[in-house]
Amino acid sequence: MNKNRIFMIAAGGMFAALSASADSLSLNQYVALVLAHNPQPQIAASALTVTRAKSSTALAGMLPGVSANAGISKGSNNVTNNVGTSVSAGINAQMQIFDFGRTPLQYKAATRSVSAAQYDLQSTLQATILSARTAYFNYLLALQLLGVNQDALKQATAHYDQAKVLFEVGKQAKITVTKANVDVANAQVNLIHAQNALRLARVQLETTAGALLPDSLVLTDTLGEIEDSLALPDAMTAALEKRPDILSGKAHLDASRLQRDAAAAAFFPSVNGNAGYSWRGGDGNAFVAPDWNQPSWSVGANLTVPLFQGGAIAASFKQADATLAQTRATLNATTQNALQQVQQNYLQEIDARQRISATAVLVQQATEALQMSQERYRNGVAAPLEITDAELTLANARSSHYQAQYDYHIAHAQLLLATGTLHE
Repeated sequence: MNKNRIFMIAAGGMFAALSASADSLSLNQYVALVLAHNPQPQIAASALTVTRAKSSTALAGMLPGVSANAGISKGSNNVTNNVGTSVSAGINAQMQIFDFGRTPLQYKAATRSVSAAQYDLQSTLQATILSARTAYFNYLLALQLLGVNQDALKQATAHYDQAKVLFEVGKQAKITVTKANVDVANAQVNLIHAQNALRLARVQLETTAGALLPDSLVLTDTLGEIEDSLALPDAMTAALEKRPDILSGKAHLDASRLQRDAAAAAFFPSVNGNAGYSWRGGDGNAFVAPDWNQPSWSVGANLTVPLFQGGAIAASFKQADATLAQTRATLNATTQNALQQVQQNYLQEIDARQRISATAVLVQQATEALQMSQERYRNGVAAPLEITDAELTLANARSSHYQAQYDYHIAHAQLLLATGTLHE
């Protein structure tokens, strides 16, 4: 927990440095920026503070309570008919002596709830990191797809210019120029979509960070980077041992079990101790201070036996027992979902890695095919449709390659999240 606090403070300092410098932003810097300004970690941290305060309240039930009192009253004596003034002051103490462990059990349950809140904060931090990575790589993908469409427009424009030249020398028909012009228009439409997608990606980037970024921003990480992968058995083991939501569920289960035991202890008697020290004074109509030289004191103990409370104790026990069963079932469901997520994300990461390799070959082949088609077209051998198909194939291959790289990074981050090992 201290580590998380230190990191968030460091993140704030890093953001200040970014604001002062920066046209460039690495993935780690962006994650730090998001953690420093995204409201979700702040909400989880506030929930942890509330839970800690409840734990302190539970602890107070095990400690003595001391209070001071003072009073003044005026009244008449029925025998003498004199009106007098009475002044008193005192100190009283109360303490739970024995209640069959109910109060200590409630305190232990509260401390386990604090542990659960700490794990919940870790879950929120990791989910926020995933959001940051997704926004970062989505912007990189939008940049790459914009470049693909810009290149496609350049190729379509060059093809159109070439078609006009070939038409003028009599090597191509008029329909060839018209078709090439249509290809340019389609490329322009696709470029407009890509430009808008980049704007939307930037909105996501800034919204996730909770801060405006400079117009000249350059992301220094790339989609082409490959991270270390996890073996499936290791990932499954890590999920069971490190996932914050599973650890939180176990802490909640412990707290529910302790609360159920505390509810059972309410059926038994309790013993409370009390002690007091007081002074009194007063005579006649005048105000007289207490006589500090003649104090009185008292020490005692009370035994409380619950005989009948309208079924409230039994109902509280049934509620605590049902809560325990619900918490146990929730933990089982969380564990099953975690293992399923690990397997799904593991397979998605493998799929994306394989598509990266396959589309890289496809891009190379599509590039060579376009070059050959352009050469054949210049020589009057290839039909215009062959050029159009080759350009479209290359654009689609490059887009698929970048999409596979993006899918890999997201799947890898989701796998780390599923195993509870996604950190800054």
